Amino acid sequence: MKTYFDRKIILDVQKHAQIEHPKEACGFIMDDYYHPIQNRAEDPINDFKISPEDFIKYRKEIRAIVHSHVDYPHLSKADMISQKKSGIPWGVTLLNKTAVIDTYFWGDDLEIQEFIGRPFVHGLYDCYALVRDYHRSIGHDVPDFPRSNLWWHDEPSMLEDNCDEAGFYYIQESEVDVGDVITMKVLADVTNHQAIYLGDGLMMHHLYNRLSRREPVHRWSKHITGFMRYKSARKES
Repeated sequence: MKTYFDRKIILDVQKHAQIEHPKEACGFIMDDYYHPIQNRAEDPINDFKISPEDFIKYRKEIRAIVHSHVDYPHLSKADMISQKKSGIPWGVTLLNKTAVIDTYFWGDDLEIQEFIGRPFVHGLYDCYALVRDYHRSIGHDVPDFPRSNLWWHDEPSMLEDNCDEAGFYYIQESEVDVGDVITMKVLADVTNHQAIYLGDGLMMHHLYNRLSRREPVHRWSKHITGFMRYKSARKES
């Protein structure tokens, strides 16, 4: 996995997260060091807030905003919304009690991670992120959609509702080609999973709490609900 920032900086970020436990830690990554910031949230155990004064003071030097999650190994929908508004990369250190799981970064200014072998972090490394990153890697402008963990319980039609905005349209199974998207139901009553077709009967996908991987499509045939293609990849008849 690409770490994006110097290892010493990451270790300082993680140390700060452990010191602040059970509160969420927060701070800024600068060019060559980590600068911890006081969490100003009313409920610092479940949220974080950086004062406008701190952000204004350091904004010209900030390369990334970081914070920690304790016993919540995912991004929150609020994290995704705030990162997009900030326009700079964000990072999150995931803790299991006081033990560090890892620190992950996201933001479209960062280099895309390898497709296979990603750890699962919902909202950052999940099935939609894999589909989006694949298409971004070949020049397609696919938007990200802030989403809660287990979003299909509260927004059961999210994938279908955002299909057109994301630039995809449905095709027939007989038309499927490399790069097309396979949609599925996995342990749910609604479409909640996507994969990229790789050709030769193979697909790559990212299942909940597993590493992203390649697998034969036929293993998942009973879960398939449809097939989609990106608009600029439309085949002419």
